[in-house]
Amino acid sequence: MNRNVEVVSFSHQALRGVGAVRVFQNVDPSTFENIATAGHDATARWVWGAATATADWLCERGMEWIQGKRVVEIGAGTGLLGLVAARLGASSVTLTDLPTELPLLRRNLAANVTSHGAGEGACADGVEGTDSSADGGGHCDVRVEACAWGDEQALAALGTFDVVLCSDVLYQNDENTQGALARTMSRLSAPRSGRVLFSYHFRENIIADTPFFQAVEGLFGDPVQHTVAGGGGGGGG
Repeated sequence: MNRNVEVVSFSHQALRGVGAVRVFQNVDPSTFENIATAGHDATARWVWGAATATADWLCERGMEWIQGKRVVEIGAGTGLLGLVAARLGASSVTLTDLPTELPLLRRNLAANVTSHGAGEGACADGVEGTDSSADGGGHCDVRVEACAWGDEQALAALGTFDVVLCSDVLYQNDENTQGALARTMSRLSAPRSGRVLFSYHFRENIIADTPFFQAVEGLFGDPVQHTVAGGGGGGGG
């Protein structure tokens, strides 16, 4: 993770379309300080290592995990992982985060819509953007929506998805927040057929994150664990 660069690019031969997925980071220290002073968590404003490692993992498995699927990313931050999914052939992608984080998501959606020549995408909440596929014969509708973990009204409005993506979002969260995250993953996953990909990078104290993993086991049973080079571990449901 590099906080000193304005734009992070991600490339892989599996991506449809032309060029890399490019996302802006928040590199304005005053903005970061203002957010922190207001009591908001500003860690969403950067691309963390687990996101790029998970994006690589998905690119190697796009046919199985992503192609033709309805995808949602929760705690999307910069939106990198969801935008990669859009370039891997998803039928739709919904990028979600707290209301304070939506301006950056809108900006990154607009940047990638424009870079792939489908300029009809507006980036207000609930308005569709379009990401062209490589052969020009298809598209992925990408949306930006607010969703606080555990917000039943927001979850009901979103519905359910074939694939739920969540990358590197656990960091010094209290037990209630961890439980809300696990329930949100479950609530957004289509019953019986939905899959969840959660990437986790151990940093300081895994014991502090135990409530989340206990909640996941209760909701999903025994998740499959994958080791991902360069970004920590990942769990797939």
